Amino acid sequence: MDQTLNDALLAACSTGNLDEVNKLIEQGADVNCKNGDGRTGLMRAAKRGYEDIVKRLIECGVDVRARDKNNDTALMGAAKHGYAIICKLLIDAGSEVNSHDNNGRTALMRAAFQGELSVVETLVEAGAELDAIDNKGRTALMESVTGFKVDVIHYLLAKGADVNKKDNEGCTCLMRASYGGYNDLAIYLLNRGADKSVKDNAGRTALQYVRNADNEELLNVLK
Repeated sequence: MDQTLNDALLAACSTGNLDEVNKLIEQGADVNCKNGDGRTGLMRAAKRGYEDIVKRLIECGVDVRARDKNNDTALMGAAKHGYAIICKLLIDAGSEVNSHDNNGRTALMRAAFQGELSVVETLVEAGAELDAIDNKGRTALMESVTGFKVDVIHYLLAKGADVNKKDNEGCTCLMRASYGGYNDLAIYLLNRGADKSVKDNAGRTALQYVRNADNEELLNVLK
């Protein structure tokens, strides 16, 4: 197999050069070739939003489930960068929506943290597990709270995400919102069933996560 062709294909996928991609495929480049980190042309095109190249590679039978050295997939890259259409293309072609990388993070977690609502919707509709946890016990909802992505928070809760789930340190979404000083969000979480009496592994409640002693509104609702 011609490594020069394969290297050129990876480069063309990175720059979005569809004509070059087509030419190299016709010349015999391997659509599943990888670089030294295990990344494929599909991964590169997906994370950069090159929809036409993603379509072409899928037409050529590319492995949409391929993983790099970090166990990242093309779907994870597209999800993180907000490319909902590419996510749908990959899912329809057989990409695993609930795959975890080496840190236990899923495509849904990445999209939730970035506030990519259209991607979150696409993933959930495709069967993404709402309460999947990463290696730190964190869920997509926790990620969206940490990132203060309100639209995603509302959506995930409406779909049934567990508002009282704890991470490995016993921290909940309400504790995260309280620590961030997100008063409106904390009140919203309480209205959606967040339990302010829950304690983390150190015995602290959400009240003790409030950093600003002058934030009387938040302190009062958490008492």
